[in-house]
Amino acid sequence: MSTLMQAMLGAVMLVIGGINTWLHMGTVPILSLPTCNGKTLDIAVGGSSWFEQAHCWGCYMFAAGLGVILFVAYRRFQKRRSVALRMD
Repeated sequence: MSTLMQAMLGAVMLVIGGINTWLHMGTVPILSLPTCNGKTLDIAVGGSSWFEQAHCWGCYMFAAGLGVILFVAYRRFQKRRSVALRMD
């Protein structure tokens, strides 16, 4: 896979993870309990901390995308540096 494709994959992962984390943070935490007669009882869960509310798969996707982008940037910088050293 080329470095451009890796960078694009990292950017897509970064955007998807950021959107999911943003949507997850904006929702009100509600516990839905199904009852015996087919209805649902919704209970608002309060007192959750920021870390508990932000913890979803979006933050892992965001971190992985950021890691891919940083790895690609490091490899590109390393290639340019090796070419510059050969020119001296």
